[in-house]
Amino acid sequence: MKQHQFGGRSCALSSFGLVAACALSAASGGCRLELSDGKTAGSGGDGAVDDTKTEDGGAPTAAAGAAPANAGAPSASHGGAASGTAQGGSAHAGAGQAGSASISAIRHQEDCANSDPIPNGDREHAVDFGAGGTLCLIDSSDSDWFYVDTPSDGRAHVIELDISETDGSWINIDVTAEKDGSDLGRIHPSQRGLKLSGFVTVGPGTRTFFEVKGATPNSDTTTIDVLVSAEADDHEPNNDRASASLIQSATEVSAQLILPYVSATDQEMQDWYKAELSAGKHTFQMTAVPSDLYPDIDVRDSANADLSGSNHGPNRGATFSFTFSVAEAGTYYFMVDNFVGVGVLYSGVKADSYTQPYKFRID
Repeated sequence: MKQHQFGGRSCALSSFGLVAACALSAASGGCRLELSDGKTAGSGGDGAVDDTKTEDGGAPTAAAGAAPANAGAPSASHGGAASGTAQGGSAHAGAGQAGSASISAIRHQEDCANSDPIPNGDREHAVDFGAGGTLCLIDSSDSDWFYVDTPSDGRAHVIELDISETDGSWINIDVTAEKDGSDLGRIHPSQRGLKLSGFVTVGPGTRTFFEVKGATPNSDTTTIDVLVSAEADDHEPNNDRASASLIQSATEVSAQLILPYVSATDQEMQDWYKAELSAGKHTFQMTAVPSDLYPDIDVRDSANADLSGSNHGPNRGATFSFTFSVAEAGTYYFMVDNFVGVGVLYSGVKADSYTQPYKFRID
């Protein structure tokens, strides 16, 4: 069995626009997602990617950034809950150390005529995936293992793999979490010679493994570019009531809602806020929503009693508002969740929520 290796590049990102390490060129093209039921969208798992656009139930089209499908991976539903090694180093040395991310800056290049430079045929010998590279996978028995580390910055991160197959290549990429070995799904082009992107959303301080195999015998190479980006959200971490971010009434709040997958039991997606309100009637206005999100809002008092029930728009991407009353002045809590479950991995175009904020205000 041949062995392969990628080098990686530093990608310790604190937010969009602050640090832009790992800003590698994306492969052109990509496949579109197909909305299936108005509540889920995308293509993943073993999934062939459909190059069509459809609409369902008023939901936005896939081309506008459809919601990730579950791709067979664990998902977060409404109400539910790193220091990298140098090239060729052990897969586990320093994983998940605070404040660090994939650090190798060497882009790996290999061809199908020569032996691989560094053995990485199993998880124990996985190497940094940060800088991407060019691979030759002989067949399904030929495994190349890589990892991506994210910094412990309190934010969710999107790992984007831009894949360019040649006419003589066809690969699969299986993704697992280091924390518990849970299966996040598979990135699987539907045929040889495709260009597409795969996306994985993970939490801070995580290590994620990527096992690349030949889907069939390959006679040519596949190029993979890797981009890691963090939530552009200054309110993070605020994924539970205890860490609720203090906001002001009559002021617009801008944030992102991305699934921060760490393990099968640690993937809290909610954003929590708290505000000082006067007694009486108030209005919550969701003023901007990315096309793939379906925000759902709960209002709680200081004793965690629900004051408003579930509040959401008619479909993904819809803005909405609702009124609620509080009996006395005090501190009140607002939980922003997604009304339907979202996937941790999918293939297709980049979801709007990965680059665009949701916005709201309380009056």
